[in-house]
Amino acid sequence: MTPKAFAPFGTFAAMPARVPDWAASGSRIDGVCESSLGVGKPVANLWKLTDLIFRSDNPYIGFVQYFHQGFRVAQLERHVNETQTWFARRGVSFFVVAPPTVAGEMPTPESAQAFLIEPGELISIRVGVWMCHFFPVFDEAEYLVITARREPEQDRDLVNLVVTNNTVLELVLS
Repeated sequence: MTPKAFAPFGTFAAMPARVPDWAASGSRIDGVCESSLGVGKPVANLWKLTDLIFRSDNPYIGFVQYFHQGFRVAQLERHVNETQTWFARRGVSFFVVAPPTVAGEMPTPESAQAFLIEPGELISIRVGVWMCHFFPVFDEAEYLVITARREPEQDRDLVNLVVTNNTVLELVLS
């Protein structure tokens, strides 16, 4: 996966290959100075990756464990009031996304794409993007999530592709 390939759906982040947005320099004894210049002995660099949107509630950080159930999916969901940010901790997984649609329209099976996410990588899924997360390649995978959803049905639209298109999506590994 690359940032460019995932851009229509949100932000994919691994260590950026560009200059940091700001740097901290100096020492922990004499003091640390933060600036966009990065002058002096480096202490830390920061890259701004994306803005997060939470219109309905305060966000929280959660821990999620997914279990292997094969690579078939018929149900996609979207969140119209928030981004969802996922950090892969352990286990390699696939996830499925489809572009946002206007209210009342459902995604088509042809618009869906699958991506592979590995430990240490982060994705932030844009508001309104249809998705199904995550399909562990092996027994299980673990993620940290930043979300504002407090209840399972809060801020969630669902579509079942069997009902709307008589279709089940299947990820085929080759």
